[in-house]
This record gives sequence, C-alpha cells and structure tokens, in this order.
Amino acid sequence: MRGMGVKIEVSAGDITRTKVDGILISLCEDSERLGLPTSAVVAIDALIGGAIGTLLDSRGLKGKANEVGVLHSLGNLPARLIAVCGLGRRSELNVDRARDAVAEGCRALRKLGCRTIATTLMGAGAGGLRDVDSARAMAEGALLGLYEFSKYKASEVGSVEQVIIIVRDPSAVAHVRLAADVGVILATATNLSRDMTNEPANYMTPTRMAEIAQELGAKHGFGVTVLDRPKMEEMGMGGLLSVAQGSAEPPKFIRLDYRGGATDATTLCLIGKAITFDSGGISIKPSEGLQEMKDDMAGGAGVIAALSAIAQLKVPANVSCLIPATENLPGGRAFRPGARSQRLPHADGLAAR
Repeated sequence: MRGMGVKIEVSAGDITRTKVDGILISLCEDSERLGLPTSAVVAIDALIGGAIGTLLDSRGLKGKANEVGVLHSLGNLPARLIAVCGLGRRSELNVDRARDAVAEGCRALRKLGCRTIATTLMGAGAGGLRDVDSARAMAEGALLGLYEFSKYKASEVGSVEQVIIIVRDPSAVAHVRLAADVGVILATATNLSRDMTNEPANYMTPTRMAEIAQELGAKHGFGVTVLDRPKMEEMGMGGLLSVAQGSAEPPKFIRLDYRGGATDATTLCLIGKAITFDSGGISIKPSEGLQEMKDDMAGGAGVIAALSAIAQLKVPANVSCLIPATENLPGGRAFRPGARSQRLPHADGLAAR
C-alpha cells in the first residue's frame, strides 16, 4: 500500500538475502551479549564479522531508545547499509518505541542515499509485541519518520520509494499486511494534517479547508456541510462572526458526518479550531513568531484528517465533526477588545436551546 509517495510492502523471506539499499534491525538496551537480541541480529552479525557485537562490547552501540548505529555490509549482504535501531529496555518496549525506532532508522538510511529499505518486525516475538501490532507500528513509523513538506523548496535529501516489512512465516503475510495497511491509513491521515498546517496562510484559507473536506468526503464516503456567512448569521453564530469580521477572507463553518454505527447509537463529536491566521485582531500579538500563527488551524486540520481515516477504516461508530474556520485580522470592522459579541437574528433562541 502506498502512503505519501512511499510504498509499504509485506513479504515473506530472509532479511539477510533481501535486495534493498538498506536494512533495519533492532536490539534492546539490556540485551544479552552472547545471544544478542534476535535471530536476525545474530545472523547479520555473523555475516559482517561480528561488528555489531564489537560495538556492543565497546559501548559504541547501547540499544537505547531512538539510538541508531549504521554499519556498511562491505558486500557481505545484498543490502549496502545496516541500521541497528535501539528499542530501550525490554521491560519498557511497546509499539511507540517500535514506531520511533523505525522512524529514526528510515531517516538515517535516507540521509545516506537509500531508496529501498527492508525491516524486521521490531519488538515482535521475543520482544513481546504481537506481529500485527508491530507491523502497524512499522508502517506508521516509516511514513511519519520520512515525512517532509517540500512543496515550495527542493528536498535536501533523496526520497525513499519503498519500505518492505519482512516476515519469516509465509502464512503470516496476509494478516500482517492488513495490519500494515491500517498503519498506512493512520500515518497518511497524520501527514495530511501536517501538510495542511504547513501550508502558508494565503493558501490554506477557510475556503480551501472546506474544499479539502469536500474532496475527502466525496472520496471516502462521509457527509460534508459547509455554512457560509449568510447562513451563519441566520443561525446566530455571533462568536465566530465577530472574530471573522475584520478579515476580507470569508469564514466557513464545516460540518462532517460519518455514519458507521447503528442508527440509534450515540454520536461522537470532534471539534477542531481552524483560525487560519491569528494576528490577535485589534489586540495584535507581538511580531516575534507571528508568522507561526498560521498554525492556529491545526486542530481543524487534525479533525478533518481524523475523519478521513475513520471513514477508510470503516469504524463501527457515528462521528460528527465541527470545524469553525476563519482568519482573525485587524481592520476597520474588527471586533474590539472589551466589546460584546455582535447581536444576530435568532441568537437568543439558539442560546436557549
């Protein structure tokens, strides 16, 4: 399955014989020296002349969480490079550690020019994680770790095109692949939210956010309702319109509805703030760091991305999302500090409900 340009695959085989640019293996901080941590590490260590064991002995490699040591295979493996990723103490091993280890390892290999990467199921087996949990973490870690926002500038490093999760048992491929696909969906949604937040404020406007929501709704099968200023005035949304009145950019109120549960089931509501640029209005913020106030729509981006993942995963639940989107800028009509929200038709009736 492909996520943000990187193809995630699951294949049965032997990682020591896999033809890729680089491979990822893992060890724990408190692994026994003589046995080393896993069969993959033992096999690779033997093929490269005991280099991993030597690093462990010299404390050049400790297996700490987020630690990565990269070794050259010197032609002893089909892969050119070996990234040994630390998982921390075995007693503290969980999917988060595995996810972080893959992210760190993939980034390290990308810097060294790897375009194809293979990884073992980190933390599975002796580590205590289920293979499906490890596979999902592997897919998430690869896509999250390799994320870059390079739309407006050239990337400083090359792109990784393929990450292969290697399993030893051919009968496990099908269910491991399903778990990895879930990881791809979740990580792709996270990266969508990142993309939206990283866009400049003159592009990621309330209108553009509404368009993205509509595109995703049409693609993944959830309802999208977008209210414009006249409809918001009719409904008495004085708070949102007060913030919006200083900007020439029209506000939008975005509602998303996914129905995957029973008709009479409780609906979960997610609310995401989407101030696409927040100068502070009349009470203007300090100029230092003001350019970062485009990030004030990250809550709305996260909610839109979350529902796209929920719909793709066909979660058996009913979920509605509310995203008030506007800019907050100074202007002749801007809301003044200390003033009361504008009175709108039906506002009192709305509050009474």
